[in-house]
Formats: sequence, structure tokens, C-alpha cells
Amino acid sequence: MKNTAKLRSSWLLFAISGLILVGLGLSIVGEAIILKSKEQAYFLVGTIGLVAFNAGLSVFGQAVIFRYRYLKAKGREESERKAGRNRNRGRGRGPKRPGSGSGSSSGSGEGSPRRSSGFKSRFEE
Repeated sequence: MKNTAKLRSSWLLFAISGLILVGLGLSIVGEAIILKSKEQAYFLVGTIGLVAFNAGLSVFGQAVIFRYRYLKAKGREESERKAGRNRNRGRGRGPKRPGSGSGSSSGSGEGSPRRSSGFKSRFEE
């Protein structure tokens, strides 16, 4: 629970900061364009605007990574909560589901059809 709260606050902070920096950068670049049209010094102002814009994109990209981690952690907590709730309900007493026996021809027999390899995204912890 604490981890998801930290990830959510990081996501919100980075997303808002990134959007503000993108807007700031575009505004400064606009000012540089106005300066150029008036034939005044614009290079330094334009450079600062582009730096702010690119920094905003980078910060917002990090917010996307935090959002992904937050949603993954939230889903993990929900599945753990459901597993805890259903822990003592009819262990092995119910009818077998089709395809769950040893004579099943679907899948590789390794478990769920989800990601079965050891692949881990660089965004995952």
C-alpha cells in the first residue's frame, strides 16, 4: 500500500512538472521567434526554450514509467487481496475445469499462457 502511494505521488509530480516545463519551453521558443522577427538577439532565448522543452519531455517520459509501475503494483495488491479473501474457499473440492488436467493438449504445460519466459522489462523493478 505504501509503495503504491509513493509511486502515485511520484507519477503525479513528474507528470505535472513535465507538462509545465513543456509549456514553458514552447512559450520561450515563441518569444525567441518574436525576437527574431524583430531582428533582435534571439539565440540565447531560443536555446533556453529548447532546453526547457526537451527537459519537460524527459520528465514527462519518466512520469509514464512511474504510471506503469504504479498500475502494476496496484494490480499486484488487488490480486494479493483477492487471494487472501479466497484462501480458504473449497480447496480442491470443486469440479475440474476443462483443460486443467494432465491430458490437456492446450499450451505447453508450463502454467498460464501469460508471459512464461524470464523476460523482464527495463521499466519493471
